[in-house]
Amino acid sequence: MNITRIELLNFRNYKKKNFDNFSNLNIIIGKNGIGKTTIIESIYLGSLAKSFKTNNEISIIKDGEDFFKIKVFYFDYGPKKNLELYLDKNGKKTKINTKIQRKLSDFISQYRIIMLSPDELKLIKSSPNTRRNYLNIQISQLHKEYIYYLNNYNTLIKNKNDFLKKLMLNNNLDSRYLDILDEKIVEEGLKIYNYRNNYIELINSYINDIFKNYIKGQKINIEYESDYKTNDKERLLKELKKNRNKEINIGMTSFGVHRDDYKFCQNGNDAKEYSSQGIQKLIILAMKLSEVKIFIEKYDIKPILLLDDLFSELDEKNRNNIFKSLDKNIQVFITTTDLKNINKRIVEKAKIFDLDEGVSKWKKNMA
Repeated sequence: MNITRIELLNFRNYKKKNFDNFSNLNIIIGKNGIGKTTIIESIYLGSLAKSFKTNNEISIIKDGEDFFKIKVFYFDYGPKKNLELYLDKNGKKTKINTKIQRKLSDFISQYRIIMLSPDELKLIKSSPNTRRNYLNIQISQLHKEYIYYLNNYNTLIKNKNDFLKKLMLNNNLDSRYLDILDEKIVEEGLKIYNYRNNYIELINSYINDIFKNYIKGQKINIEYESDYKTNDKERLLKELKKNRNKEINIGMTSFGVHRDDYKFCQNGNDAKEYSSQGIQKLIILAMKLSEVKIFIEKYDIKPILLLDDLFSELDEKNRNNIFKSLDKNIQVFITTTDLKNINKRIVEKAKIFDLDEGVSKWKKNMA
């Protein structure tokens, strides 16, 4: 799976800009603020139809314009395809090969991505909501039905919370409606729980061996923390029933997979409290490289790897270990302010997009 061309219109600082002739290994170089991450963001949007930089996607539109449009051309074992995403104040419109997509879920993950940036190295210290969102994105790239289950579950939780708030004001309402909602919530919640549990188990099957490339003698794993912890539907319904009075009093659902979290462990200890900042970064790096292997070895999917300003965060040994761990056939996009941050042998194999000079050329042809 390879991207061959990107067309940007009114996208952040670009009025109209095309990038093409990408190779397997691409390095985007330029000073800070020139638009390196903007190219990475457009690739991310083309896959997931959302930005990793902002929730206010209207702010992506170039100042003075009313819309932005990105178009990504790619191929995957067959004819070339193109994806188009348009956004204005009225919302998003998406196309695949010029055909309008009525559902966003039909558009996303036509090509899969794994991203690694300084912000994602902070995942260990982030909020549970941030960690859940990350897990949801990764699983949805592998299982499109997961988005459907997640949307169903979130709608059910909203409906239940709305009814709980009404019960707070009027306890004469028929609370049997909660029994109906709880039944459906557990059904959808179990599907989500099993997808998350299976994905974390897959990461754990790789992460420790990968981490040994950085530091030996350490045990690294991820512990999934969920209210469910079982596939016994009746047991879960009893737990919800037991929490009912509490939920009515607070007006919200206090038990379910919407509260899930997971923690990263070093030698059985919570890395958030126990591990140094340097070790935390290496744990996330090992997790990301585990995911690359999961996509390739378990799902026969070659993801596109986005490394945004990562190498300034790592020493030379660990920068080199990234490339040693990668499948040579996956496409990689790297942003950097200085080619000195990247191993010379890697640079020689890459196509260089020099935004300072406004050109792209093979490094070996550069003086």
